Amino acid sequence: MGVMIGFGLGYLFGTRAGAEAYEEMTDALKTIFSSGELKTLAGGAISVLADVVQNGTNALGQGPEAKLRRIA
Repeated sequence: MGVMIGFGLGYLFGTRAGAEAYEEMTDALKTIFSSGELKTLAGGAISVLADVVQNGTNALGQGPEAKLRRIA
């Protein structure tokens, strides 16, 4: 769904702004997506997400008895 919305917005802005503005926009996006800063940010986000998933999986695997022991 997001891809369709992005395509629609890109088409709308591209047709209104013309080919020159469209080229500028695509060049800017290519620069952003190829930047080291974005890759570092994405790597950090993936690492945090992996930690959250791992912690959630561990909590689910321990069962309710282990959770009660931690509370007491």
